[in-house]
Amino acid sequence: MSTPTAPGRTAPHQGTPPARASYSEVLGNAEFRAIFVANIVSMLGNVVAAVALTVLVYQQTRSPALAASVMALSFLPYLIGGTLLGAAADRLPARRVLVACDLACALLVGCMAMPGMPLLALLALLFAAGLLSPVYQGARSAVLPEVLPPGPRYVLGRALMRMVAQSAQIVGYGAGGLLLTILTPRSALTADALSFAASGLVLRFGTVARPAPAARRGSMAGDSLTGLRRVLAHRPLRRILLFSWLVPACMVAPEALAAPYAAHIGQPARAAGFLLMGIPIGTVAADVIAARLLPYRMQRRIISAWSAGIDGLLVDTAPSALRNRALALAGAGIMFTQGAGFALWGIVGQYLPSTVAIAMAAAARAIASAILRPQRRRRPAG
Repeated sequence: MSTPTAPGRTAPHQGTPPARASYSEVLGNAEFRAIFVANIVSMLGNVVAAVALTVLVYQQTRSPALAASVMALSFLPYLIGGTLLGAAADRLPARRVLVACDLACALLVGCMAMPGMPLLALLALLFAAGLLSPVYQGARSAVLPEVLPPGPRYVLGRALMRMVAQSAQIVGYGAGGLLLTILTPRSALTADALSFAASGLVLRFGTVARPAPAARRGSMAGDSLTGLRRVLAHRPLRRILLFSWLVPACMVAPEALAAPYAAHIGQPARAAGFLLMGIPIGTVAADVIAARLLPYRMQRRIISAWSAGIDGLLVDTAPSALRNRALALAGAGIMFTQGAGFALWGIVGQYLPSTVAIAMAAAARAIASAILRPQRRRRPAG
């Protein structure tokens, strides 16, 4: 079993990292198992809650637009939270942040499940819970290199986390639909609140307490904005971040236009669901092949085709003083740009055939990959 590094320190780089890592090496780390299990529990709860809340809002309003606003509100907080709360990954102990975010989300979602909750209050609670997501993800991203040493184990661990996120879309939406056949939407929200509480307990007793990486400097918002400027002023980091944001923003076009594309090829509307399932299935397959079977150097060479490799490159490139801020910004940025991508390609598909819009997105992705493809760099000493 892997031993966690000393609090506040990253695993040392000693020589050339091994070419590959195995699942047994990664899952043999007790702390990573706790983070991994907590992620599964809360992720499935989130997906089921998204279905339940969408149904609940539609039942109350009979408005498709307001029901769709549930999904829109899941992206917007990443811009605000990632910008103004990004310093939490440096200023606060990671375990405390993770557990506090889980318990706060359990409380917020529990309030959503209360009978008679007005629509505006539901949306406000959803927005508040969304603000905690970039803080939670930033703290988790900051602690993961402490748990798994940078290199193949870290990359494989990140790939496993991504596989959970993709699999949750495949399993969670179906489970949410089945759950709502036997439970009311409010009961499903209660189940989600319990999943957050369970995740918090797993993290509290399954991870090591570490001190905050850095001392507090002024207000949280001011410190976050300063860190944001420092990260974006670092040219290699800025290149990696732009690449990791713009390419996925183009990749979401087939998802955004799945329904009109299904109609274009003469298929019923339900075919859009099968098209959407194909994307996460393909992503999971790519992560398994690239993270487990390809050597570490080859993972870097195909980084423009395999997004999980970005995480390892970001850790290797970032100076130690900026690593946590860069990881937090990367996670928040990708969620927001994906949401913006949904809106952008939806607007394009409003005026152009879906096949043309998807082809435009593919061309834009190719251009972004060619211009912004990150260059290999050695890990800096400071």
